[in-house]
Amino acid sequence: MKGYPMKGDRLLTRLMPLLGLAVAWTTPALGGPPRPATDEEIKKLIAAAGEAKDFDDAALVYVLDEADVYVQDSGLATTESCRLIKILTDAGVRSQSVLRWEFDPDTYRVTVKAVRIHRKDETVEEVDLTSLVIQPTSFAQQGMIFWGNKQYLLPIPHLEIGDTLEIRVSKIGFNIAYLADGGAGSRGGAAGETLIPPIPGHWHEVTLFQSSHPILKKRYSVHMPKDKPVQYEVYNGPLKSSLWFDDDYHVYTWEAEDVPAVKREPRMIALDDCVPKLVMATLEDWEAKSRWFYEVNEPQFDADDAIRAKVYELTAGLKTEEEKIVACTHWVADNVRYYGTKQSGAREGYTLHDSRNTFRDRGGVCKDKAGMLVTMLRVLGHEVYPALTMAGSRVEQIPADQFNHTITVMRNKDGSFRILDPTWVPLFRATWSSFEDLQGLVYGTPEGQDLTLSPHYEPEYNMRAVRSVGEIRDDGTLSTRITMDLHGGADNRLRRAVNGIPEPEKWGAFERALNIAANAHLEELKHIDPYDYTRDGYVDMKVSAEGYASGGNGVHMFRLPLLSHPLNRFFRASFMDSGDLKERKYGLRFWATRLIRYEETLKLPAGWKVDHVPEPKTLDSASAGLSFEATPGDGELTYRFEFRLKNGVVPAEDYPDYKKAIDTMNELSEEWIVCTVGDSDSELARHSDRPRTSGRGGTR
Repeated sequence: MKGYPMKGDRLLTRLMPLLGLAVAWTTPALGGPPRPATDEEIKKLIAAAGEAKDFDDAALVYVLDEADVYVQDSGLATTESCRLIKILTDAGVRSQSVLRWEFDPDTYRVTVKAVRIHRKDETVEEVDLTSLVIQPTSFAQQGMIFWGNKQYLLPIPHLEIGDTLEIRVSKIGFNIAYLADGGAGSRGGAAGETLIPPIPGHWHEVTLFQSSHPILKKRYSVHMPKDKPVQYEVYNGPLKSSLWFDDDYHVYTWEAEDVPAVKREPRMIALDDCVPKLVMATLEDWEAKSRWFYEVNEPQFDADDAIRAKVYELTAGLKTEEEKIVACTHWVADNVRYYGTKQSGAREGYTLHDSRNTFRDRGGVCKDKAGMLVTMLRVLGHEVYPALTMAGSRVEQIPADQFNHTITVMRNKDGSFRILDPTWVPLFRATWSSFEDLQGLVYGTPEGQDLTLSPHYEPEYNMRAVRSVGEIRDDGTLSTRITMDLHGGADNRLRRAVNGIPEPEKWGAFERALNIAANAHLEELKHIDPYDYTRDGYVDMKVSAEGYASGGNGVHMFRLPLLSHPLNRFFRASFMDSGDLKERKYGLRFWATRLIRYEETLKLPAGWKVDHVPEPKTLDSASAGLSFEATPGDGELTYRFEFRLKNGVVPAEDYPDYKKAIDTMNELSEEWIVCTVGDSDSELARHSDRPRTSGRGGTR
């Protein structure tokens, strides 16, 4: 992951964009700031837009996507937007049959000013806006957040391929990063209480210039008061930019043309990290954001007698402060359910709730769980604060709102900080999840903190170490004892899987997940209690499978049991599937490093001689490594296998090496161990086209 530049290294161009004379496609011949497209220009743009075959059979194309943002001294902003969406296929017709704007009434107001259909015969039809309806929605974008969100719905008269929608929307308010849907003009609200910007007098925005649909022309202009400086930077690709001095504003403009649709790839990194992105903010630095977050939330952490009593109950008899911190963290993680209710009105999106309410309700979103832990640890006398982070994508150096998650941070006696996350650690032995690897963090402290990163965890931290000792009997039956020692992410995955299975169904669920053979069954089973945080996870099981080694005429064949990855479905191990792509444009996100280590010893029947085992393998690259070696011995076979995922994100340039390691692992799992008895034809035993039969499920 790209490191963050130090504060002193920030480029001066972030403070004042380079004055340019670039002329937008809507700029009059005499020059001046870009202006909205005229009706005549709209007709020309639609006429020249093309057909589905020109856009890889896309369902629709954004012929024009332009927005003019007028920032007020208060920090609120009004956005006037226009979108021209040309319908290219039947799927495009269906997708635009009803226009939808979901919104939080306390943070945005929306006015749908006009919707027109430019028919392919060049006639123009006004859509009747009296059919616009408003209704409540069940969830906000994140789900399980009941904040009274609403949506506008506008039914559209039947569209034909070749028609173009013109949508004009005016909105006033501010974005909250973790509720934003990435679509300009798609969030709003009805008139109500006065809108309150998160940080009075300041404005910020993050705008993407590429999406799931092709875009012919996109313009984003910000009209900023002349006495309000703004910082900005463009990431993930160039944009055309200009700055003009208008009568009342400085007009900052960014433009892009002929932008192809993003071709989604499995498990790709967030769009924010790979498409052209503009980040803007009037706030001077992250320290100011840190102080603001402290000040706006400090009143929420008063403990009452009930909270104090619970803290004393949880920590009674515990000898060390560490034990007490762990006890409080896991109590919040396991006892405060994740759901959001509205309590703060217009401040809901960026203020924590009163911890006394969270304790009473035993429920809240991440900010409430973090605040509950702040309050409980303060009862113990610790210096604790809330902090902001972003799960799933980068936080850039410009101090705009780029956060979707709240955590807890504690100042140690030496002045350093410790991070805790009661939202991500239910059924996680640690107090901070290794799946939050290298996330941007801003701590909310009185003195203010700069942007920093969460720790990186080496693969050993998330290790699945499996040991198997068994035998293959004369009749080909496999009998083996498998023990798993699980750490970090592997431990967490197993605990969550086990916790979700009703007790009467656990034996059957484990047996179905064995993956060693279709007829494999459990004879013994022990596993970690999901809520026992005193030790790492484990599984201890005895497994047997009749006919596991197949063959005849003195030749016996079987595959290596552990390389079938027993219980793999419990570990949600998507990183073990490289997919079918030969190359990738975007990186893969697996959230955390991983280490799989197998060691297996199989005792063989008397007289069996190991005639063929896979060749030793050693692969190593920046993102993945693999090693394998099998050692035939006197009456037994031992092998060691290790796969190492070195980063939670595999960059696109590292994908070929990562894929090679995964493909090699899968090839090893398909290899046959060939044993011969007496004077059997060993050359025949090595022959690659012998019948593909195995106790794992028959013909392969």
